[in-house]
Amino acid sequence: MKNWIVVANAARARVLALADVPRGHAMTLRHPGYMHVADLVHPQSRQKGVDLAHDRPGRVMGSAHGSRGAAYGPRTNPRDREHDRFALELARLLDQGVAAGQCAGLVLVASDPFLGRLKSHLGEQAAKAVLRCVPSDYTELNEGELAERLAA
Repeated sequence: MKNWIVVANAARARVLALADVPRGHAMTLRHPGYMHVADLVHPQSRQKGVDLAHDRPGRVMGSAHGSRGAAYGPRTNPRDREHDRFALELARLLDQGVAAGQCAGLVLVASDPFLGRLKSHLGEQAAKAVLRCVPSDYTELNEGELAERLAA
């Protein structure tokens, strides 16, 4: 079992595992030996809130006696809802990996607000498997740059 490194923001996530390095071969920062476990993309998180929302904020219901009542849901930002959906999708993937014994521990590297959302959606086993949290957005880094940043 290997530790998984999760590099994410609200729109993109990479799940990496350290690859097995054959004996006699040194692992360098140029070739850190990461294997891709999963790549997730959530383009809705990049859209404007206006494009995600619909025009109807609530509904009005009529009754047989002519009285009307209004039912409105709590006001939420459409982008926040999409960020939350993506965090839930990623958390489910991590929960499955931990439950199936595919990973021993998790290192979460995510943008600051998204990191909290992700952690709040992790199941009990996955939450216990978290080894380290890094509140930074490293999604644009390649594997060598990622290894350097995480080693620091």
